[in-house]
Amino acid sequence: MSNKTRIYLYVALLFVLTYLLANRIFTGIRTHEFDYLKLTANGVILAYVIYQIIKFGKIENDKTDL
Repeated sequence: MSNKTRIYLYVALLFVLTYLLANRIFTGIRTHEFDYLKLTANGVILAYVIYQIIKFGKIENDKTDL
């Protein structure tokens, strides 16, 4: 699997996880019951996905086409 494919997959995963995090936050605001464990886990996974996108993006940008 190429780095570009991995970047695209991680970006798609980033959109899904961001939607889920926003949905959980808004549900918590509406009901005044936050599930902090799910919010924390989602935030940590989001941070990891962002890190992976940056890492693979740097690798792709450092490649030189001769």
